[in-house]
Amino acid sequence: MREEDGGPTETYFEGLLKHREAMVALRSDQLTTLDKSLLSVSSGALGISIVFMDKIGGGSGAVSAYLLTSWICFGAAISANITSYFTGAEDAQREIDKLDKCVINSTAYESGGNPFQGATKLLNVAALVLFILGVISLALHAYTSTRTVPNGATTNSQLRTTGNPQPPASPGGP
Repeated sequence: MREEDGGPTETYFEGLLKHREAMVALRSDQLTTLDKSLLSVSSGALGISIVFMDKIGGGSGAVSAYLLTSWICFGAAISANITSYFTGAEDAQREIDKLDKCVINSTAYESGGNPFQGATKLLNVAALVLFILGVISLALHAYTSTRTVPNGATTNSQLRTTGNPQPPASPGGP
């Protein structure tokens, strides 16, 4: 369309292109920040939950199914996140190769045919979901562990204090 026809001008489309470029840069920055945050927080949560497992568990050093699940989820989130760095780089390299081929051969660009693009998206979503599941599992471990008394019974009347449970004193002992 031309300006004489009353349609958008070339300047208008140039403005749209600049706005699109800014949105692509913003999206890239947001995804990079998300990746780094998931990696940092998952690693930190995994490390802290291992180091302080007796504190998180209300004084019990036992590994519950919830705690084990949280460790597996955090480990899988870290693995998915790191793998997405690789697949993202491969996705970008394949797109660069396609663009180079188009420029060198003066052919049209054809989208699609890049399995790394879908893999990267899937891995990023998996990392986020696994992180959330890890947080939920860790919270459930902390909650259920504080609701259990040393003999294995549960109580709703009082929460356990931290520290290791001591065996009851024997009647004839000191």
